[in-house]
Amino acid sequence: MNDLQKKFIWLAFAEKKTYPQIEKELNVSRQQLSDWTKEFEKEWRQISAIKNIHVSKKIKNDFNKFYEWYKDKEQSKKCEYCGITEIEIKFLLDNNLLETKRARGRKLELDRKEPNASYDNLENIVFACYWCNNAKTDTFTHKEFLDVGKVFKNIWQNRLAKIK
Repeated sequence: MNDLQKKFIWLAFAEKKTYPQIEKELNVSRQQLSDWTKEFEKEWRQISAIKNIHVSKKIKNDFNKFYEWYKDKEQSKKCEYCGITEIEIKFLLDNNLLETKRARGRKLELDRKEPNASYDNLENIVFACYWCNNAKTDTFTHKEFLDVGKVFKNIWQNRLAKIK
C-alpha cells in the first residue's frame, strides 16, 4: 500500500469525505477510488469499527488521536482486570465453556478506570471483558477491581485448561 492509498483510506473511511472531495484532493479518478475501496475493504472495516466506538462513546478527542491510541493499545489487547483476550473468549465460546445470550461478550469493551471521569481522557480508558466491565459498574475504582479481576482470571484459566 502506497502513501496515496493510505491517504485515500483515511479520507474516505475516517474523515468520511465524499468521492468528489477525495478525487479533487488526491487528483485521482473515480474509477481508481472505486477499485481501492474494494481492494482495501479489510482496512475500511477496521477503521469503521474504531470510528463507531469513538462516536458511540461520545469521545470528544479528535478521531485521529483516538485512532492512534486504539491502534497502539490493540497490539496487547486484553482485559485490564482478568487478562482474558478475545481469542481466549472465542475458544471458551466455541468449546461451550462460556455462554452469553447477549450481543456483548464476544469482544473486549472500553472501560473507564475511574467511572466518574470522562472517556475523553485516554489515560482513563482500558479494555475490559464484558464480565469485568459489567461487574465493576460505577461502584469500584480501577485499583479495587484489579483484585476482583484475579478471581475472574483463575476461572478463565481453569476453563481454558480443559481445552488444552
